[in-house]
Amino acid sequence: MKLARKITLALVLLAVAVMAGLQTFQVERELARSAIDMQHDHRLLGHTLAGSIGKAWQLAGESEALTLLNQANRFQEQVRLRWVWIDGGPGSGFAPLLPPALLASLRAGHDGSVVDASDDPDVLRSYTPVLLGRRLGAIEITEALTEQQLHVRTTVVGTAIATATIAIFFLLAAMALGRRLVGRPVEQLMTFAHRIGEGDLTARVPLRGGRGDELTTLAAAMNRMGEQLEETRSRLATETAGRLSTLEHLRHADRLTTVGKLASGVAHELGTPLNVVMGRAKMIASGEAEGDEVGECARIISQQAQHMTAIIRQLLDFARRRTPHRAPEDVAQLVSRTLGLLKPMATKHGVTLAQEVPSGLSLDVDGGQLQQVLTNLVMNGIQAMRRSGTLRVSAQHTRAAPPADVGGPEAEWVRLDVEDEGEGIAPEVLPHIFEPFFTTKDVGEGTGLGLSVSYGLVRDHGGWIAVRSQPGHGSCFSIYLPPGADSCQAAS
Repeated sequence: MKLARKITLALVLLAVAVMAGLQTFQVERELARSAIDMQHDHRLLGHTLAGSIGKAWQLAGESEALTLLNQANRFQEQVRLRWVWIDGGPGSGFAPLLPPALLASLRAGHDGSVVDASDDPDVLRSYTPVLLGRRLGAIEITEALTEQQLHVRTTVVGTAIATATIAIFFLLAAMALGRRLVGRPVEQLMTFAHRIGEGDLTARVPLRGGRGDELTTLAAAMNRMGEQLEETRSRLATETAGRLSTLEHLRHADRLTTVGKLASGVAHELGTPLNVVMGRAKMIASGEAEGDEVGECARIISQQAQHMTAIIRQLLDFARRRTPHRAPEDVAQLVSRTLGLLKPMATKHGVTLAQEVPSGLSLDVDGGQLQQVLTNLVMNGIQAMRRSGTLRVSAQHTRAAPPADVGGPEAEWVRLDVEDEGEGIAPEVLPHIFEPFFTTKDVGEGTGLGLSVSYGLVRDHGGWIAVRSQPGHGSCFSIYLPPGADSCQAAS
């Protein structure tokens, strides 16, 4: 609506300026024409009286001629006649003070006039030269410009009233048209823009047929934009859903790959309790166990069966696909479960697993996803250690600035470190380790998805993974996650 008001005001001011200019030009033109008419009348009157006064002066003398001039004054209401000397001779002091140019013109025998503004109102003085013998005089005709000034004032007032009336009418008409032709369409466009900005891509600007102006063209273009945005959003939603489904399949595939790697270790872990169960069962079956020994054997068999069941359940829980669900998770218990699952594999490689996680440290995470991340990192660390050594998992509060791809100011984070004593990572390989399907392992030992999936899971939790590595001196993978509420209170 502001645009319509500005356009209306500009048009009204332009119209007023044009009308005022035209009226000013017309008034000046009428004044010039009136002045020419007055000068013409004075010239006719002066020449008419000049001949009569000249003859009277020659026949009856100066007194008779001036008497004739005075008698002529009686018959003139608007003008006043007077005799003046302009030759500079005796009695010339009676002549008024005239501009030098006009005085020179009169002495040359030419008529002349001047407007005297010293009186109120202004007067027009016209002079008609008359040569009497050797002396040069002139008939002075004086006429007040009262009617002319009154006409000017009347014209100006009338013009102002007419201009104001036309301006008000034009302003009202322009405001109504501006509201209809500009204000309302602009408001509709603004409403459309606000709805689009709020995410309502179904909004449309109503089009009125037959207008074909720029605003209608703009409205049609914005409607097409809304349709294209709606189509794009629908396509992106479909593509995003497909990508999320693919990502979830990749994560599950990585989990199953890890399960396959753990299977041999779990099978070895089950060997000992199975041997115990078989041995005790044989003792009962052969009758070797008698009395209280039968009950003791049954108790041991039950205990070992529960132990095997716990191992198998832990493996199945790790492999099972489930919907991501964030909840407060005790970090120490999560790390303990993960290391317990990987202990058979570590023992097989001669690696000792160490845990340095303070009690009471809590995170709002999906426990299964974080366990998958830790499992991938610990397994990579175990496989990187070609000789016996220690792999440490530690956690602590730290203050750090996120990398550029995460963004944000420096803040408090919980950092989980998985540090091995393996061969380390070459500098030329380090920038690519989180790329999907990138691996330096032998065929059959890795798919190249573990670190990529782990990085994606951590990013989904609002964190990131950093790596410090030096060839020959091991590697340290640091997981940065936002601290949970309980963790923040403990840290403070």
